[in-house]
Amino acid sequence: MDTENLRSFLEVAEHGSFTVAASRLNLAQSTVSARIRGLEEQLGRRLFVRDRDGVTLTPAGWQFLPHASSITRTWEQSRQDIAVPDGYESLLRFTAPAYLWDRVTSPWIAWMRAQRPNVALRLEGSFPDLAIDQLAEGLLDICILYLPRPHPGIVYETLAVDQVVLVQHSAQTKPWTENYILMDWGLEFRIEHDRAFAGMVKPAISAGLVFIGLQHVLSQQAAAYLPLSAVSGHIERGEMKRIANTPVFQRPIYLAYPSNPASSDVLDVALAGLRALTRDWAGEQGFAEGDRPFSMAGQP
Repeated sequence: MDTENLRSFLEVAEHGSFTVAASRLNLAQSTVSARIRGLEEQLGRRLFVRDRDGVTLTPAGWQFLPHASSITRTWEQSRQDIAVPDGYESLLRFTAPAYLWDRVTSPWIAWMRAQRPNVALRLEGSFPDLAIDQLAEGLLDICILYLPRPHPGIVYETLAVDQVVLVQHSAQTKPWTENYILMDWGLEFRIEHDRAFAGMVKPAISAGLVFIGLQHVLSQQAAAYLPLSAVSGHIERGEMKRIANTPVFQRPIYLAYPSNPASSDVLDVALAGLRALTRDWAGEQGFAEGDRPFSMAGQP
């Protein structure tokens, strides 16, 4: 079975449109339609029904959906497992928030090149939920993230506890409440934020990624609650200022990795480097170091 046909099927199923699927796959719509027809001929079942609202899955399509997803994931994992560059023994795949590049990711790369020069590195960029799924499926080896999600086979370790502070662009002279982007750091933060700012009108703009909030503050001369690790350089350069007499929230930074890795020796070296580098960085920033690893598999 052609995995490209499966990819087309999954895109059409997700977006309910042959046109959107073709655009995302950078293909002609006729090509996507032909792939779906070929898949339907192989299976002997219709997978989609066209109507005025778009394209919907048939009962057979719904039954086939998890199988198509599983096959494509397995194929992608197989491709990545054998995609070790010539001259290297193994491949380690890692993702972390972009704003940690200077403090953690870049020094860690140098650490790995010195400790394991025969290991190739692949740096990924993904959303936390996707990264957790990739870890579980063997498509990723290490992830640094803010919001862990319970998943069997994944170990979470509190790498450090960052401070989340209220900052405003230095050029903004109006009250920070007049141009404020609400960062969604999870349920606990939302409860603490609402308690601290009871009666505050809900901001028109919200975001869930540090990079988005940071860029919005810089480009729109706005205010936001952001990790001190992400804004300390901007404060030092005079681009941002902290808002005095406002609460400081604590936000753990987690290290996530599989409980049964394919190469435990390489993973152990990589984790040791991240812990050492973060320990130094945490000391410089003045926030707490992490604690022992734990599993969330049995938690609700």
